[in-house]
Formats: sequence, structure tokens, C-alpha cells
Amino acid sequence: MQLEITSTPRDTHVWAPTAQDADHLRRELTESGFLVLDANPWGLNQESLFPEGEHLEFDPERIFDVTIGADANATLQAIVDSGHTLIWHRWQTRLSRKVWGVNVAIPARGRRRPADIERAEHFGLKVRGSRDLGLRMSRDTYARINKRSSAPRRHSDDDPELSDAFDSVPDESVPDDPVSDDPERKILFDEWCAAHQKRALTNFDLNMAHFASLDHGEFEQALQHAISGRRKFTEVTDLTLWDGVPGLYIMVLDEYRQAYVGATDHPGGIMARIRQHWAGTKSFDRLIWGGVESSILSIDSFRALDTTRIFAVKTSSSFDGENTLLDRFPPKFMLNRIIGGRDAVNLAGLLGVDKVMKLRDFAAPPTDVFD
Repeated sequence: MQLEITSTPRDTHVWAPTAQDADHLRRELTESGFLVLDANPWGLNQESLFPEGEHLEFDPERIFDVTIGADANATLQAIVDSGHTLIWHRWQTRLSRKVWGVNVAIPARGRRRPADIERAEHFGLKVRGSRDLGLRMSRDTYARINKRSSAPRRHSDDDPELSDAFDSVPDESVPDDPVSDDPERKILFDEWCAAHQKRALTNFDLNMAHFASLDHGEFEQALQHAISGRRKFTEVTDLTLWDGVPGLYIMVLDEYRQAYVGATDHPGGIMARIRQHWAGTKSFDRLIWGGVESSILSIDSFRALDTTRIFAVKTSSSFDGENTLLDRFPPKFMLNRIIGGRDAVNLAGLLGVDKVMKLRDFAAPPTDVFD
């Protein structure tokens, strides 16, 4: 993988192509004992490296900081030793052949961006695809095999009984136990990956057929019914105005006659949360939620330009209104995979995941109506 680099006297930022790539690298490096910090734009700003109007391209979801000096040398060398290549980011103005003793490629003269990466301005934000994903969801790029498990690392000597139980009980939703016998339980079997990819694409096709069966007029009526409730939703045209604003939001995907309801009290507000949806991708081993014939496509599988409208409302108790808003939508128009509310995770732990799951019955014709 090609990773971009920016460097200042205070930090060394590694820019991954996608948030998922960055997350995998962070976890691998941290688990190997290397120092990895969250990315902060302060150093770049102090060095005046931000081009005018491009501050929002600094996306902490796909960037991490490996600090400076000996720590940076060790971490960057580990990245290169793993087969990745480093190249200076286009914002960097002072270029050299090395950073902290590790080789970095200098872009060709005049090169600003890789031509194969799709970019656009969307709801006031600069968005970008990657070398593998564009800015719209496609079957061709859906369910690409990633053999690394998204499950937390587990050592057999941490809990021998649990490890033995995991080894002896196969995953009932797939042909075989998906994880190979490596000691950290992180690498998926080739056979499982191939079978899971077929299942995921079958589910993708079922969802596409479902979307095609829906009436846009009925969807629009349902949407207007949902946003006309007690809370006064605003249609968002510029997400930068929602930077740091907590509340409820509705992402509308008109092409698919689908909507997604979310809530956030994150310091980055509604803008940051929606950027996370656009920048992230659902892990390969988590594409199926429930079963092939009932799994709803994740909002994180869609790309930035699939979102055609956004509605939002500021509230300090955003999670309290999430379920109420979800209940105002017919399920056939929704991409939410679990019930809303802050207690969803706790309920899953107490009652079981199946009690908070939202599934879709593709065998039955859509008969939902709204009041």
C-alpha cells in the first residue's frame, strides 16, 4: 500500500488511502508495541502547510501520528518492512529522500494527486475515494476479500478455556470456523473468505432488488412524515456549519429509496460523524448481519456521493430521540441495522444481539405503511 507522509518539527503524519486502512495499520502497529497517536492538524497549521480552503481534507480517521525522532524511525521502518511504500503528501513543501532515517519517495515534478482517485466537493466538504473505492457504491468493489479478522485480538494464554471453546464451536452462519490457527486469531481461512464473499454478493443482489421494488413517491412521503414531527429538522446544504454540533441526523440516499438515522454527541458533531460514514468501509467479515436473506446493507458500505440529502437537528440529548425517529420510518426504507439509543450495546449484552438487530425479510413483499 502507498502511504503519504507529512512531517513537522512536532509530528509525522501517515496518511492511509482509507479510514479502514488506517485503522488496520494503527492496530497492527500498536499491538506490536510501536507508538501511534491520533492525528492533530496543529503542527501543519503552524508550518502553514494547509493550502487555502483545504483544511477539511485533514481527516483524522485516515491519518495517524508516529511522532518524531527514534519513535518515528522505528514505526516508519516497521511500516516499510511490512511491504508498504512512503511518498510525500502533496502539501509537503520541503522534500528530502528520507524522514527520520527512513526512505520516502518524492512525487514526480508537478504531480498533485494520483489521477485514479476520484474527488469531489459534497455538502461543502472535499471528499475523496481511494485506489480501490470510488465515491459511489459499486458491486465491482463490494465485498473485496480482506483476510484480516476485525475481531479483537485474543491470545490463547489469556483465557485458555475461552480459546478452547472458540476452537471447538464453529460459526453456525458459515460453513466452517472462519479464523485460521494462527496464535492471535487474526487471519481468516481462504476457503471461508471465498464462501463469505459469495454470500455477501448474494445479499448485495437481494438488497438491490429490494431497492428497485420501492416507490420513490412513497419514500418521499415517508421521509416528509418523519421530519415533520416534534423536532424541527433543517435540510443541510453545508456540513461545515454542523462542525461540533451534537444532534440527530438523517442521511438520504434517493437513488436507493433509503435513509439512515444517526445520533451523535461526539466533539466533532454531526459533520464529523457523517464524514466517518463516508470515509469508512464495513469490514469484510462483518458485511453479513444476521443471514444472507435478512441482512441490511451497512450505511458504511455506501460512498459519499450516494448521500443526496441530509437533514439534521441540534439537541443535547440526541440519543433520546433516535428510536422515536426510527419508528416514524417504515422499515423497508431504512438502512439502520440496530435499534437506536445509547443503551443498544447494553441491551445486546443483557438480552442478546438478536434483540437489538434490525433485519429485512426479502422473501415477503413490502407491506409497511406509516401512520
